[in-house]
Amino acid sequence: MDIRSLRYFVGIAESRTLTEASIRLHIVQPALSQRLSDLEKSLQTQLVVRSRAGTALTPAGAELYDSAKRILKQIDIATAAVKEKGGIVEGVLTIGLLRSMASLLSVRLFTELREAMPGVRPQIRLGYSAELEELLRNGQLDLATLVSEPGLSGGREMAFSEGLRLVGPPSLLDNLARTPRLKDVQGLRLLISPMQPAYALVMKLAAQQGLELDVMGGIEDVMSILELCRAGMGATILTSFGANWAAGRHDLDVLPLAEVGLTRHLRVAMQHDTHRSAAVLVAESILGRLLGDVLHQDCAPEPAEVVRVHA
Repeated sequence: MDIRSLRYFVGIAESRTLTEASIRLHIVQPALSQRLSDLEKSLQTQLVVRSRAGTALTPAGAELYDSAKRILKQIDIATAAVKEKGGIVEGVLTIGLLRSMASLLSVRLFTELREAMPGVRPQIRLGYSAELEELLRNGQLDLATLVSEPGLSGGREMAFSEGLRLVGPPSLLDNLARTPRLKDVQGLRLLISPMQPAYALVMKLAAQQGLELDVMGGIEDVMSILELCRAGMGATILTSFGANWAAGRHDLDVLPLAEVGLTRHLRVAMQHDTHRSAAVLVAESILGRLLGDVLHQDCAPEPAEVVRVHA
């Protein structure tokens, strides 16, 4: 079992068929099949099951896949660290962004990373906080934005907070204060999906205050929710990032909720106990600045929109 065999195996594991894997890995299929057969013989166990539906990992194959990913990531980190000593910054940089941030950050982040480090190939992955944290822990991400409890970020991690916004057509929100509280929205028809980041915060605080909110249902996709709001079907509650979709539109009002407890806390996290390459440190700086820029544009009264924590 050598490094090339591990790379080939990871390619097979992440593809639906050997044909797809051979194209991805730039190796003819018979040679790839032979590599897989040799690897299985050396380990004396079957790693992949082939069928008409494609390929699937056996339990042993799944175990090797997880280990191989970590091993190859460490090799890539070591290679990058050595090259940095010679003044070369290159390679793949994998960053996890929360889904709610994608529309405002992903293109800007990719562009600035390429401008700052032309030799680096950014790969930006979207997900929810729990899955991004797991990917970070398993070595599949170099850097990630995560939801956290206030004050629980690591010693050198950047931390931020963002308030929630009530978004809806003026016809529904005109009679509300410009900084409403949660009790003020009891009479509104609300469109909120449990998959949206604001949902848990809103429902928890409503339960604590004994409020009964009129939740009609929801759609995970923010743009779809906003379309329903524009049609006058109801209002929604979004994080600052989500509300920025609606900012500047004349057909929707965006009101900051002036409520203690309706704040989402975020952090920029890196892998622990690994070499922090120049590329990762530059990416952390760029991501932190972009987060600060976006959240500073959003003007909530209290608490302060951005709290930055440095080592």
